Amino acid sequence: MIFSIFLMVVIFSVLVIAHELGHFLVARRNGVAVHEFGIGFPPRIFKIKRGGTIYSLNLFPLGGFVRLKGEDPSETGNDSFISKSYKSKTKIILAGVAVNLLIAYLIIYLLMIVGLPSILPNGYVKVGPIKPSKIEQTPPIVLNVSKGSVAEQAGIKVGNQIIAINNETVQSTTQLQEITKANAGKQVKLEYQQNGERKQAELTLGQDPTKGYLGLAAQPLEITYYNPLVALVAAAISIVQLVLATLAAFGEFIFGLFTKAKVSQNVAGPVGIASMFGVITKFGWKFVLAFTASISLSLAVINSLPLPALDGGRFALITLNRLGLKIAPEKEALVHWLGFGLLIVLIIIVTISDISRL
Repeated sequence: MIFSIFLMVVIFSVLVIAHELGHFLVARRNGVAVHEFGIGFPPRIFKIKRGGTIYSLNLFPLGGFVRLKGEDPSETGNDSFISKSYKSKTKIILAGVAVNLLIAYLIIYLLMIVGLPSILPNGYVKVGPIKPSKIEQTPPIVLNVSKGSVAEQAGIKVGNQIIAINNETVQSTTQLQEITKANAGKQVKLEYQQNGERKQAELTLGQDPTKGYLGLAAQPLEITYYNPLVALVAAAISIVQLVLATLAAFGEFIFGLFTKAKVSQNVAGPVGIASMFGVITKFGWKFVLAFTASISLSLAVINSLPLPALDGGRFALITLNRLGLKIAPEKEALVHWLGFGLLIVLIIIVTISDISRL
């Protein structure tokens, strides 16, 4: 559990740092001075100054930040953000979103070549010639083990694969149920895979069907493979599908929150993500990578929404200024602070919901 939390913090931090690095690199490329690029959040542990920029390592390792000259309206000059053209500002503001989308795309592209687990809303991409070159079905993968069950006593864990019972290969959930029902109360030899190693266990199945003869839930999963060239397009289609699914989930969250005062089951905050990640790590590195792509894409989508304090909100405000609706800098700063406060409130609400589900 501790390792899972550590790994999740590392992954989330890398994705946020990559996001901020996008802002940093594009800002520098467009002639904007950068006051500080920080890893983690203050207080500072270490800092070094190079080329007018402070590079800092901070105590709280949950991402990073970048401070640009000219984000504060009082800072002016040719190297300030506020002095740049609409085009330059747009590139700087949306650079972080672009980096997170690119990371998600590259991970999904890689998984499509080496074997992509079923994470897409429509199962897998199949559009004309854009289709898998091979589809494999895994043996039933353990999704849940009941406490005190025969399976738990035998040492079977979530993420294990059920290979065979009494030397009969298990290929489906239905077959697994039929075999265990036929051998209820009897001793059987179970073969399963755990952490890449095949193991065997001699166990006596239960006789109460309400508790399960074996006491676990398992289901085969599809793994799809794509030709590397086909995967270039298939990964892009997958990104579009996942973006639409993320937007739908966010819309459902907002609608449910204001109409039912309830957080949707499809939305998770930090606690919920940590809980899910602890389970996902048991399924192997492909699922960890798929989950990483999902988080990176979610960061991109949420940040692109036209809400104050987010990149999308900043882009919306500079666009309104571009269209002639001038907003005083001090009012813009107030909008962002109010937006930030609202985001904190939403995070707290989702966190409370996460905890209530544990």
